[in-house]
Amino acid sequence: MAIRKSASAMTVVEQNTFIYVMNKLINAPDDPNSYGDIVGFHADMANTMHGSMGAVGVQRFLPWHRAYLLKIESMGKLIDPAFFIPYWNWPVAPQGIPAWLTAFLPTVKRVGANITVTRVPGAIAALPTVAQITTILANATYTGFTTALETGPHNAVHGWVGGTMASIMTAPADPLFWMHHAMVDRIWSQWQVTHAGLNPTLVAPNTIMQPWLDTELSLRVIATLGYSYT
Repeated sequence: MAIRKSASAMTVVEQNTFIYVMNKLINAPDDPNSYGDIVGFHADMANTMHGSMGAVGVQRFLPWHRAYLLKIESMGKLIDPAFFIPYWNWPVAPQGIPAWLTAFLPTVKRVGANITVTRVPGAIAALPTVAQITTILANATYTGFTTALETGPHNAVHGWVGGTMASIMTAPADPLFWMHHAMVDRIWSQWQVTHAGLNPTLVAPNTIMQPWLDTELSLRVIATLGYSYT
């Protein structure tokens, strides 16, 4: 069982493992390499994984990104089994970009121009608050919950980081992307505990989280998927 810790609770060894593994993935041979390919999946609008892409995207946002996190985590564990994706707990001190990650600004190889990660973070006060998360967790329907989470904290944090993270076409090039989405996934997992049986409303073929074969049904329970959050 992989345990995804808060980025602020990681040991120095865990921090160094995360950076080492991400560097190995990002700098692997081939151009693009597997990391460049996985960044490209987020730029492919045919994957319909955001609410801005319509009603189907609203329903697919959370399960699609859960699968996405699992793919990169699995890739990393092949390099070091101790690797995990930490979550960036934006509303809890110490806020802002984790200090140990601020200098990690890699260049990702992809089809076309490579992406060198940049960030232009905003004021700390503009990050989501605990009260906002509490309000989102109180949503009684899946559609209400996922819409509030995506259009609220999810979008706000992407914009707050700025630079590479501010564009859907480039955001996953920044290692911070995975930590941001782990926090989004963690909030969903918390909501699921108190809202059993409330799931995305999808019909075939949209139940398959392309470009993979994972189904929405297979992605509902994180314990079944082999991970948990502290």
